[in-house]
Amino acid sequence: MSAKRTSLEELETWLDAKVGKIDRSYIILFSFIMIYAVSFSTLSIFRYYAFKTRAWDLGIFTQSFWTTLYAGKFLYHTCEIFINPSGSFFGVHFSPILFLVLPFYRIYTAPETLLVLQSFIIALAALPIYKLAKEHAGGKVVGLIFAAAYLLYPATQWVNFYDFHVQAFLLFFLTYTIYYVLKESWPMYFIFLILSLMCEEHVALITIFVGLYIAWKYRLNIISIVKKEKPFTKKLLVPPLTIIISIMWYWFTLWQRETFFPINPLAMNEFLGSANFTILGAKNPLEIPLLVILRPQNALQSLMFDGHIKLLYLFLIFGPLALFPFKAPSSLIPTLPWFAFSLLSQTLAHHVLGHQYEAYITAFIFFAAIFGLRKNYLKNRDLKNLGSSLKKILICSLVFFVVVSPFSPVVHYFFPSHVNVDVGNHERLLSKVLARIPPTASVLTQDNIFPQVSHRLEAYVVPNRFLETSIRELAIDFVNKTIDRVEYIIVDNKTDPIATSLILSLLKTRSYFTLIASEDEGTILLYKREL
Repeated sequence: MSAKRTSLEELETWLDAKVGKIDRSYIILFSFIMIYAVSFSTLSIFRYYAFKTRAWDLGIFTQSFWTTLYAGKFLYHTCEIFINPSGSFFGVHFSPILFLVLPFYRIYTAPETLLVLQSFIIALAALPIYKLAKEHAGGKVVGLIFAAAYLLYPATQWVNFYDFHVQAFLLFFLTYTIYYVLKESWPMYFIFLILSLMCEEHVALITIFVGLYIAWKYRLNIISIVKKEKPFTKKLLVPPLTIIISIMWYWFTLWQRETFFPINPLAMNEFLGSANFTILGAKNPLEIPLLVILRPQNALQSLMFDGHIKLLYLFLIFGPLALFPFKAPSSLIPTLPWFAFSLLSQTLAHHVLGHQYEAYITAFIFFAAIFGLRKNYLKNRDLKNLGSSLKKILICSLVFFVVVSPFSPVVHYFFPSHVNVDVGNHERLLSKVLARIPPTASVLTQDNIFPQVSHRLEAYVVPNRFLETSIRELAIDFVNKTIDRVEYIIVDNKTDPIATSLILSLLKTRSYFTLIASEDEGTILLYKREL
C-alpha cells in the first residue's frame, strides 16, 4: 500500500513540474489532443477521398455553406427540398452555431475544412474533462486518465467518423456547461448553455434536464428555504431559469420553422419521425412521455424491440468507463431524454454506435464516471483503491477501443465496407469521370458522390433513404422531375445499385441524355443532356 501511495504521489509531483512555463500535465494533455485531432482529421479526409462520406450529412453542410457564401442563399441545400421546400437548413434544424463555422469555410472552402474542424473541436473536449476530473476526483493523474479515456471512447470516435454534424460541438460545449455548474460560475455556465442550444433545437430537451439536475443538486438548500431555515440565494434561480430558457428556445425554434421554413404537409409524418415509434404510437417525440404513462404495455414492447441490441448499446456506452457512471446516478439525469428516445425507438440507428447522437450524452456519461470515482475514493479514503479504480477505467477504455473503435481490427474484419478508406482503382476512375463535369453545371448523383459535387447551386441527390418510407412516391417524383432540369447525371452501380437502377429506369424514356463516359466495366456512368 505504501509503495502504491508513493507511486501515485510521485507521479502527481512529476506532473506538477513545469517545462518552460507550462505544467508537464498540460503538455501531455495537449499532446493527446493533437494526436487524436490529427489522426481523425486524416481518417475523415481519406474517407471523403474514398467516396465514403454522404449527402446525409456532409453534403448537406458543404452545399449549405457554399450557397450562403457564394450564391446569396441562406444555408440552402437541395437534398431534402421535396420535404423542406425552402431548402434552408433552418427548415430542418435550428443551428445558429453554423454562423460561427462560416468564416472557417470562407478561409478554405472545401469539405476537408469541416472534417478537420470537427476533429479538433471533438478533441478539445478532453480539456474540460481533464479539468473536471483533476478538480473533483483526485488530481492531475486522474485528469489525464479521464482525458485519455474520452479520446479512446468509441462513442466519441464514431461521432467523429460519421461525416460532419453540428452535434459534434456539444461534446465541448456541454462538458464546459457542467464544469461551470460545479464551479458555480453562472455567467460562464449560461454562455455555454446558450452555445449548446445554438447547435440544434433538440438540445433544449437535454438542457431542461440539466436544470432539473441543478435543482436536485441544490435540493437541500431549496428545502431549507421552504422551511424558512435559510435565506434565498441567487444561485437557486439557476434551475428555473435554465428550464425556462430551454423551453422558450425550443418553442422559438418551432415557431421560426413554421413561420419562415414550413415543411411539406405531405411529408410531415416522416419529418417528425412517427415511423420510429409505431409500437408506442407516438406521432411526435414530444408525445413519448405521455404515451409511456397511458400505454405502459406498448412502452414495454417498444423497449423489448431490438432488446439485445439495446442492451449491447448500453454496454458500449458505459463499459469503457468500467460502469463507474452508475456510482453517481444523479449525474445521469441529463441523459434521460436521449435514453428514453433511443431505447423506445424502433430505428436501429438510434441504438447503435456509428452516428452523431451520442454527442447528446457523452459529456454527462463522463461527468457521472468522474463523480462515481470521486464517491468511491471519498468513501474509502484510500489511494490504493483510487489507483486500482483508475487502472480499471484505463484497461476498459483500451479494450473497448481495440474492439469497437473505427480503428479496431475487429470492426475492420466484420464490417470492412463500412470502415475501409482505401482509395483504389475504382475510386480513381470515379474521380476521373467527375472531373469531366464543369464546375458550374447542374448535376444529379447519388448519396456518396454528392459531397464531391455539392459546391454548386444545382446539385441534386437521389434520396435513397426515403425510398422505403411513407413518402416513397414523393421521393421518386422528385427524382423524375429533377432529371429534366439537370445537365449531367453520374451514378456508380458498384457503390449504390439502388440509385443507379432508379436513374437508369427513368432515363429509358429520355433519349436526350447521352452516355459520355463508362468506366470500370460499366459500373461508373456519366450522362450528359444533349441541347
